[in-house]
Amino acid sequence: MRSPSQARDLRHAAGPDARWSTRLTWIFLIAVGLIGPTAAAVGAYYITLTVDFPEDALARFLAALVVLVTVVIGGAFFVHLALLRSLRRWLKTRDGALDPDAWREALNYPVFLAMTVGVSALLVVALAALYMGLSTGSGALAMHVVIGGLLAAIIDAIFVWLYTDAAVKPLLERMAALNPLLPVRGPGIVGPRLGTKLATVITGVTVVGSVVAGTLAYRGAEQAVTEGDLQGLALRIFAVTVLGLAVSLTGCLLVTRHVTRPLEELTAMLAELSPDRYHQRALPRDADEVAQLMSAINHMLGGLEEREFIKDAFGRYVNRQVSDVIMQGGLELGGELLEVTILMSDIRGFTPMSERLDPRAVVELLNRYFTEMVQACMEHDGLIDKFIGDAIMVVFGAPVRTPPEQSALAAARAALAMRERLVGLNERLAADGLPTLRTGIGIHAGEAIAGNIGSPERMNYTVIGDSVNVAARIETACKELGHTLLISEVVRDLLGARAIVGDEAIVHLKGKSLPARVFPLVGLQGDDDAP
Repeated sequence: MRSPSQARDLRHAAGPDARWSTRLTWIFLIAVGLIGPTAAAVGAYYITLTVDFPEDALARFLAALVVLVTVVIGGAFFVHLALLRSLRRWLKTRDGALDPDAWREALNYPVFLAMTVGVSALLVVALAALYMGLSTGSGALAMHVVIGGLLAAIIDAIFVWLYTDAAVKPLLERMAALNPLLPVRGPGIVGPRLGTKLATVITGVTVVGSVVAGTLAYRGAEQAVTEGDLQGLALRIFAVTVLGLAVSLTGCLLVTRHVTRPLEELTAMLAELSPDRYHQRALPRDADEVAQLMSAINHMLGGLEEREFIKDAFGRYVNRQVSDVIMQGGLELGGELLEVTILMSDIRGFTPMSERLDPRAVVELLNRYFTEMVQACMEHDGLIDKFIGDAIMVVFGAPVRTPPEQSALAAARAALAMRERLVGLNERLAADGLPTLRTGIGIHAGEAIAGNIGSPERMNYTVIGDSVNVAARIETACKELGHTLLISEVVRDLLGARAIVGDEAIVHLKGKSLPARVFPLVGLQGDDDAP
């Protein structure tokens, strides 16, 4: 099952389509053509409640207001087209990568449209107040028009911004999915910070709500006292209080949701973050501090994904334990003396077999063999030191130090698992018409130098020492003695009573002056890996 963030990534992977050009027009029409006139109507109604208009003046005021609002809506539409010139062109053509200008226009659009609406509303207020003042000769009427108009302009700009910001976010998400590392701050980006947003919305709706509530309460009280209707006064005060709270809470809840929603999504994504999900990205859809946090996290995830890719690539050529040491900065030449257990394995009669087979068949055969053997060793924390033709050298106890008894036990378990896996592999090889394989495995434990060997430009993590040579000689002795798995006396002692061994044999190892005692390992007492 896909996680929410994974589903979101898949949904937005293709980016926005050309239909968003039409959707942006609808967003403008709702913001400016619906919210704007609604705010103007509310402002006009508020003005009519606060002042008495001379005869016929109210009709002239409303007619002038309709004309002015219609004109500024038309003008705002041309501003809308100018604000989204690059974005609309990119949405229609979608040629190439995401246009940075289109991204900036989409990011700036809610703020610029709110500013356009606010300036337009102030222009309407100024012209309406001037007209009413000149036509009626009443400065008080003009002042009431200014006050009511300013309140309407504030609410208009705030709610246009809140609506447009929410409506454009899906577009920004889809654009960010194409390139999550797009800038959210910098030249050409004017998004307000969180503090500015919260202060503007909360202050604006609180002031407007308080002024409207106070004014309406005063007018209601004045009327109630005049008419002697105290019960009606209480109802009016209650209604006005509820209205003021509704306006204030609506604005506060909208801006709070604006802040908390991306944080909740970001928290959910980080909560389920793991190395196999480093490819995920947060989708910035604003220009505030939350978007900057998302951008920083995306850069961090990019670095983690690259690091994980490098570790995975290293793991295909060197053991994962070694790649972890390398990634942590352990790239110095030199080594340390460790107690390790060495496992050497070789395919019997591989040279004549390879001469009979096609080279591609040889490679396929080796890859299938190594896949099984490497898996058996790595399941028991073995370090695949190197492949030498058809031979494998595996180290237990380095680079991560483990007690000698534990290293010897791990090597024995790995060897038994290798032998068991070889049985299954041979069955599959025979079914495929390929020759079956016979192997010899030798295990020895002792001191060795483990570390980076080579030059500063090219190095290899390996173990060197007499213990390595002895393990190789014991593996060679398997052929002489007719066994598939031999362990040295040292390994037998480290395994203790757990080792199930056959009769000991005395062998003369090449390069050693004294004979050595070796034992065929049959199994492990009380161990699930024992046959």
